[in-house]
Amino acid sequence: MPAECTTSLLILQDRDMNLQRIERELVELPVERAALRKRIKDLEAQIEAGKQRVREVEVHGKSLETEMAEIEEQVLKYRSQQLLVKKNEEYKALTHEIETAQGKVSDLEGKEIELLYELDDARKTLAKETAEANKHIELEKRSLGRLDEKEVNLNGEIDGAKTALAEVEADMDKQSMSIYRRVSRGLKFPIIVAQKTGTCQACHMKVSAAVEVEVRKGNEITTCDSCGRILYWDA
Repeated sequence: MPAECTTSLLILQDRDMNLQRIERELVELPVERAALRKRIKDLEAQIEAGKQRVREVEVHGKSLETEMAEIEEQVLKYRSQQLLVKKNEEYKALTHEIETAQGKVSDLEGKEIELLYELDDARKTLAKETAEANKHIELEKRSLGRLDEKEVNLNGEIDGAKTALAEVEADMDKQSMSIYRRVSRGLKFPIIVAQKTGTCQACHMKVSAAVEVEVRKGNEITTCDSCGRILYWDA
């Protein structure tokens, strides 16, 4: 393949790769944004879960307070009834009820103290986890901002990349363009690679003797008989 044709094809490949890179990155942007937003949502959910744990402990504490208040109110009623009863058995029965109720209050007070420690720990954990999560949320939001900047830049580049590719295509002969487009379908870049010491530098397979001779001659576009890429001679 003549040197000028090789140069043209390599320039074509470079412009083609650049345009496809821009298009690919633009397509990937919504996926990257969605992933960042999901991470932010997960972090916010983590903060909310911590708040919910604190609320549950607080609700439990209020429930204990309510239960103790009800029992203490019942104790007052028992004491009032004691002032009215005349039989010793009734008085003793009310005394037993009062003692039982006071035992319940004592147990509840113990639980309340444990709950206060639990609440303190839950609030400390929440504060720590919230600070850490907010730090990561801020980082993810900055990443979203960088994606916005990247999109602006890519949209600014794409027209120039299309124009640059079109200019090279306009200077290429139809046969070379046809071969390049045919070869590039279904293959990853690079499409045009060197043949060195009888080996394709893309798939690293030995080419046939006939292909090696044709590439050395450089009279026409020749492809690797293993991977199908266009070869040029690299002495």
